[in-house]
Amino acid sequence: MSKLSFMEKLLEGVEVEWKALGEVIKSLKTGLNPRKNFQLNTADANNFYVTVREIQNGKIVFLDKTDRVNNSALKLINNRSNLEVGDILFSGTGTVGRTAVIEINPENWNVKEGVYVIKPDQKVINSRYLSYLLNTQYIVKEYSKKIVGSPVVSLPMSELKKLQIPVPPSDIQSKIVRILDTYTALTAELTAELTARQKQYEYYREKLLTFPKVDDEA
Repeated sequence: MSKLSFMEKLLEGVEVEWKALGEVIKSLKTGLNPRKNFQLNTADANNFYVTVREIQNGKIVFLDKTDRVNNSALKLINNRSNLEVGDILFSGTGTVGRTAVIEINPENWNVKEGVYVIKPDQKVINSRYLSYLLNTQYIVKEYSKKIVGSPVVSLPMSELKKLQIPVPPSDIQSKIVRILDTYTALTAELTAELTARQKQYEYYREKLLTFPKVDDEA
């Protein structure tokens, strides 16, 4: 069973209230693109500029090829995005639907315009619950109906706010998050173990099936 269908199974039989996303968040903002606002990769640029590419498997991953911005640009971007711990990043353009929860104070990075910043109302909805929910098959199918544009596609923020989501009581949300966090960690461990075993298999396969040529023996 995939993590996504598992999430949906956990909600079976649970009493929920269906609400528009806009009702359970404090704000929905974006980052900022360079244009005339700032330049990327200047000599004094030491902060990371996060795009859809850096949102991977629910995490924010800084890469060698991640663009950089200087401190003044970082401040300018944050005036718009207002990043905080607990916010959810949601890729709204290009590869729509990648998510990541901000878990550490974002002191040295910010986001581009195509990355939406969802600020949940923590009194109503758990950040991690909402992040998991946005990746379920049902929710993805629903917001995918509203994606527009070609060749670069996007999900309008106004449509994302209208998205109807199931909101169970806070204690149920926390329970679901604990279960899915454990499930995710186990999946990551198994993936790492399988990767290691695959490399070990390939090593011994090459060792066992590599023979000297006749010319080499002469």
